[in-house]
Amino acid sequence: MLDSKIPRDAGRDGGEIRLNARAMSRGVAIGHVVCLHGNTRQFFRVDIDDAAVEREVMRTRAAFRLARRQLTRLRTEVPVGVSSIPGIFDAQRAMIEDSSLLAKVEAVIVEQKVNAEWAVKVITDVYISKYKAIPDQHLRERYIDIEDVAERILNSLAGGERSVPLAKDSIIVATELMPSTLAEQSGSHPTAVITEHGGWTSHTFILARELNLPAVTGIRKILRRVDTGDAAIVDGYNGRVILNPTEATLEQYRLPAADFQQLNYNDVTVTDAKAETLDGREITLRVNVDLPEIYKNAKRIGARGIGLYRSEFLFNRFNGYPTENQQYEAYREIAEFAGADGVKIRTFDIGPEQVFGQSHGREKNPALGLRAIRLGLANDRQLRTQLRALLRASHGTQIDIVIPMVSGVDEIVEVRSLLDRESELLGSKGITCGSPRIGAMIEVPSAVFLIDEILDESDFVCLGTNDLVQYILAADRDNESVAGWFRSLHPAVLRAISSVTAAATRAGKPLTVCGEMAGSPFYIPLLVGLGATELSMNVNSLLRVRKVISGLAYAEAAELARETEKCRSADEIEAVLERHIAEKWSHLILPERGKRSRI
Repeated sequence: MLDSKIPRDAGRDGGEIRLNARAMSRGVAIGHVVCLHGNTRQFFRVDIDDAAVEREVMRTRAAFRLARRQLTRLRTEVPVGVSSIPGIFDAQRAMIEDSSLLAKVEAVIVEQKVNAEWAVKVITDVYISKYKAIPDQHLRERYIDIEDVAERILNSLAGGERSVPLAKDSIIVATELMPSTLAEQSGSHPTAVITEHGGWTSHTFILARELNLPAVTGIRKILRRVDTGDAAIVDGYNGRVILNPTEATLEQYRLPAADFQQLNYNDVTVTDAKAETLDGREITLRVNVDLPEIYKNAKRIGARGIGLYRSEFLFNRFNGYPTENQQYEAYREIAEFAGADGVKIRTFDIGPEQVFGQSHGREKNPALGLRAIRLGLANDRQLRTQLRALLRASHGTQIDIVIPMVSGVDEIVEVRSLLDRESELLGSKGITCGSPRIGAMIEVPSAVFLIDEILDESDFVCLGTNDLVQYILAADRDNESVAGWFRSLHPAVLRAISSVTAAATRAGKPLTVCGEMAGSPFYIPLLVGLGATELSMNVNSLLRVRKVISGLAYAEAAELARETEKCRSADEIEAVLERHIAEKWSHLILPERGKRSRI
């Protein structure tokens, strides 16, 4: 907790400022602001001493060389379906080869004594401003190329190195925080997160809840309102940010912040991993993790395996496609943590903008574009590399492969064919490998309609409720302007969930529900009533969900599900669910729905 670091006259700079926000992760924190900039590679200003200047200059030169080599390679590796033309990469390479750009960046490092990332931002911001001021629209839009060049240089600056760690009690502030940035900085133990954009089901805030970090979003132009070093309080219960708090306000929040920091599960151990309803129906609880160390706590409090491991975090960690060996080591590590309970590893769920940069030919609607397994099959060299790593890591371990964004049986058949070919190739080289099961992530409407056929080709299925809601209702999960249309309790969504659970039961194949609904006590009675028997969630939801399951009867939950079948709107279903909770489970589920947006 912050104490002596906050000066007694903390509110002197223009007085205390209170900002309303949307709560994304519960908790209270006090700390100092650290402003993050950048898109794919996020960073903050670091003041350096004279001895470090030469090192930063050398890093910059190496980054420019690496970025130039990457563009040369990308020019010849555009996959089928991407509308980019080699000329785009040629133009960007010419910008990087411009000696004046490098010289200006180096000058900022030397004169201002700052890290290379900050120097790149300072100079490229100047270029971007000049392009945006050009009257001619065609030339004006060239600023996008500058932004992309800046991102590529910033990524190259990482060079496999870890980011500079945050100071103690840092509150991360960003326009939009990348989940990979939060994952990378988790070892520095930031105290809270504030962003301008983001939604309840965005990966960033899912991870914030896994890390038990207070988080809020929805503050317009937040980076213009704060500076690095500003004192701040984040109230993740009520959706509030207090900048430059007075001593009286600090005193008011110190105890809640201290209580929250002490709230953990270090002293909790669940001896029986089985979770059962009052009438004996067993519900398997798994955990979604991206960081292996999180599973230690999860297993102690009753998790039975990892229901979702998002492999794209490796893509961001290594600033591009990781090598086969890098992937093998990561998959092997997480599989050994999971042990006999196993881990479901999702293949890269990324889009071309993460591979080729923002100017590859921006898609009008990325969520419906060339991403996830579509991108993998269009650029199967990288998919085959990932499959080889998974085959090797699965030897002697329990690894399942989850295919994201499956729209029909074709993708599953193609992946199985690639997996068989790579297995034969490894065997011919004397490399041992396992036999991982293959499953489909059910998250688009076509997969729901074809669930019986997909189950015929799969060993199991996962139900990704976050994207399922997005695609069924045509409501972007991260777009605040359509948040009112993103309704997990929409009748169409519940009918889709019911259809998938019933089909999996008929086929006798496992189904894991792994979206945010699975970790919310509010939805548990309904999911259980709809037939879900495996739930995967963030670690901080495990004990609350377990408590709800152990305190309800499946027969009552099934009665609730049958009653919702008659409802015609999300509001009607929500009213029915709230009534059942009030009548039967109010002692299990806290009445906290009004404190955040409905999902």
